[in-house]
Formats: sequence, C-alpha cells, structure tokens
Amino acid sequence: MADEINRESESLNMNQAYMNRLFCTTKERIAYIGTKALGELKLDKFDVGSDIWLYKILGVEPKGYAKATAALAVYDMVNDPVSAAIIDNMRTRWGKFKPFQYLSLIPSIISGLYTCFLPLIATYFGLSTGQKLIAYMVLQYFNETIGAFFGGGGYIENVFTPNPNERTSLLVSSNFVSSFITKLPGQIMGVLYDLIANGKMKASITKIFVIFKTIIWIIALIPNIFWIFVSKERVPQSEKPPHPLKGILSVFRNRPLLIYTLTGLIGGIDIGSGEDLYYNDVLRFNMLPTVAGIPGMPVSYASYALAPKFRERFSTKMLWYFSSGSIFVSEALFFLTGLIGGKEKGFYQKKLPMSIAFGAGNILEMVFYATKGIVGKEIEFEVLDYCEWKNDFRVEATIKLMSNYFTKIKDAILRIVNAHLLQDWANYEIGETAIQTQETKWRLFLIAFGPHLIFDFLALLPMIFYNIDKDTRERMYLDLEKARSKRALMEKMMADEKDA
Repeated sequence: MADEINRESESLNMNQAYMNRLFCTTKERIAYIGTKALGELKLDKFDVGSDIWLYKILGVEPKGYAKATAALAVYDMVNDPVSAAIIDNMRTRWGKFKPFQYLSLIPSIISGLYTCFLPLIATYFGLSTGQKLIAYMVLQYFNETIGAFFGGGGYIENVFTPNPNERTSLLVSSNFVSSFITKLPGQIMGVLYDLIANGKMKASITKIFVIFKTIIWIIALIPNIFWIFVSKERVPQSEKPPHPLKGILSVFRNRPLLIYTLTGLIGGIDIGSGEDLYYNDVLRFNMLPTVAGIPGMPVSYASYALAPKFRERFSTKMLWYFSSGSIFVSEALFFLTGLIGGKEKGFYQKKLPMSIAFGAGNILEMVFYATKGIVGKEIEFEVLDYCEWKNDFRVEATIKLMSNYFTKIKDAILRIVNAHLLQDWANYEIGETAIQTQETKWRLFLIAFGPHLIFDFLALLPMIFYNIDKDTRERMYLDLEKARSKRALMEKMMADEKDA
C-alpha cells in the first residue's frame, strides 16, 4: 500500500500541484471576503473595551478594572491549556476545526446581544461604578470561555486552502473591499461624539452607542454565519495527534514563531493611556485621523496595486519591515510636532499643526497600507506552516496558547501600570461630562505617544533574526505540497477501504 501511495502521490504532485490550483468554491470566496470585509465591523475607538468606552461611556475606574483583568488572566492560564489540548487532539470526519465553528455559534450570539445593550442596562438600572465593572467582567469571563473552548473554529482560516498563493489572493481582495467599509462605522460615531462633546448636538452618547453597536453587530453577524456553513477544511492533519508535551516543545523549536512572538510582545508594550483619550479629551477632535487621513486615501488604494509586486520581489520579513518602519516614522513625526511649544503653548493641543503632522506621516504609511494588511497574516501562516514543515504535524491551538500566555501576562501587568499612570499620575477624570485640567492634558499627550514610540522602535530589532527568507519560503511550500498531497491521498484510500 505504501508503494501505491508513493506512486499516486508523485502523479498527483506533477498533475495537480497545490501551488497552481484553486481550491475554494465561488460561495466560499464570497463568504471569505464577506466575513473579512463585513464580519469584522466595529466602532473603532468607541467600541467595547476601548478606553473611551470603558471610562466615558460605561464609566468604570481604571485601577478597579486593572485589578479585575489581572484575575481574568489567572483564569485564562487554567482553561487555555485544557482547551488547546482538546482542539489539537480533535479528529472528526468533518475535520479538526469544523465542529468548533458550529459549537461557537449560539454562545457568540448571546455574547453579542449582551455586549450591545450593556451600557443601556447599566444606565437603566442605575448601576454603581463597582456594579458596572462586575457586569462587564461577566461578559469578559464568558467571552474568554467561548474563545478558549469554541475558538478552534477560527483556525479554519489557516486550513481552508493548502495553496498559499490562493490564500494571499483572497486576503488581498478582502482587505481591498474592507478598506471601503471598515472605518465608516467609527467615523460616523466620531462625528456624532465630536458634535456632542463640543455642544453642537444634544443627545445621550450611551443611547447612540447602543443603537449603532446593535446595527453594526447584526450586519457583521450575517456573513460570519454564512462562512460557518460554506467553509471547508482542506489541509490534512497528521493521522495521530501529537502528545501535548511534544506539541509544546515544538513551539520552542520554532525559531520564526518565537521571534515573531517576541516582536509582538515588545511592540505591544503600550505604557500609558491610549491615543483615543488624547484625541477626545485634549484636542476634542476624535475625527482627526479621518480628516487628516484624506490626502492619504488615494495612496492607500494605489497600494493594492503595489502589494503583489512587493510580495513577488521581497520576503515576508522585508515586507514587515516596510510596513512597521513606515508606522514608526509617522508616529515619531506626530510626537515631535506635539512637543513644539512645551506644556502651556504646545502644538499638542492645537488641531491644525497636529492634523498636518498626522497627514504627512499617514501618506507614508498608506504606501504600504495593503502590504500591512496581508503581512501580519502571512507571517502567522508562515510560522504555522514552518512548524508542520519541521515536525510533520500542526498544533495551531498550542501555538496560539503559548503566544497568548506571554501576551496575557504582559497585558495584565500593563493594565495595572497604565491605570495608576492615568488615574494617579495624570489625575484623569472619568465620566461622560468630565473636564480635564491643563496638567492632565499635557500628561495624557506624553503617555499616549512617548513610551509607545520607544517600544515600537525596539520591536524592529528581533525580526533581524527571522530566518524565513524568500528562498526558504519557496522550498518550504514545495516540500509541504508533496507531504500534504501524500497525506490527503492516504486519507482518501483509507476512507475508500472503509466504504468498501
């Protein structure tokens, strides 16, 4: 039987090369583009979990929330290993991840409804600050549980086609469609919020949030459900799942994964407040990124024509440097402009110079806008495929577990540090109608951009040691193509024997 598999596998490799075939049906292509363009719609900086939502719309205290999320991180450390072992050991006739897609549907709908109406519930029942925090943490624990035990359905994005070129093509197409739609809900919300904050419109920001969030959630839900029912799992898994300990050890032997994880950890060290509070409370101009980003819009659309050419010529590593480097230069220009004039008369509190600085940097970023939209996913796919190439098995959940462990520990620590900086050092006032002092505004600007800029630069350094260059990438996928076709043929012959 082994000789027969080898002969048929060689024939399959010559006549049906994975990298030259298209696997997805028309429905699946539409569903993938739809779930990426519409299924991820959010209210941007006003959505659930953002600083504005937490401290202005819902109204929780920064330090109280930080302590609560630290406890949540401990809970994650218990349920994540259990869920990762379950997901990576799953083998069914429908695939490894497909059952989790269906299992996640009902809990996700329940979570979505609760998320939409939480601020209205808090207002209607007159919840105190502490009660609001409890109500939100119930949602957080529920979502973490869903994500841990049913989140395996999300991994189907890694295995719906074994052809990396087809996967990239669909990713570029979906990002292009998404570029016309994704920012619109946040922009509408930003206009309304600015009108209310500047006394031009009398309305409750809480009610506006609930209405818009519910509409956006329903629009996003439809393509996600469609994707669940039409998507297929095509990358064959190893016949026997690896031992959990072996899967964990393979992660530490995966040099590209460790480097990429370290890069993400360093770049994600966001000490201080988010920039959203700066736009909202200092400039009172939430729409600055949108207005100042208008000159860069034509460049962003043109970048989709450049992205395939960049990908043909450069490695994924170099594409990452192009996109990340442009963001660093843009952020540095914005921060240095804000420092001009100092605390009392600084540009940081003036709309025009900050808009000009943002616009200039944004144009540079938009040159690599399409590249940035695909390179992050491409590296994620690469490190997963690299693990399969070196070990002959895939452990998506275990890899995600190890990455999340580092990230969650970091986030829990940062949340506590940032809460003290925001509440004690900057003396930030929470609530929809709160007014900040001059000293608070200056400190909000400093901690929103200064530390982040430092760590964004440091994040550029680890990727120097990322060892998947263009030649290695091509050799890896050629080897995987042969191994996968052989594995798929073996599964087919075993299924035929059972049917017989």
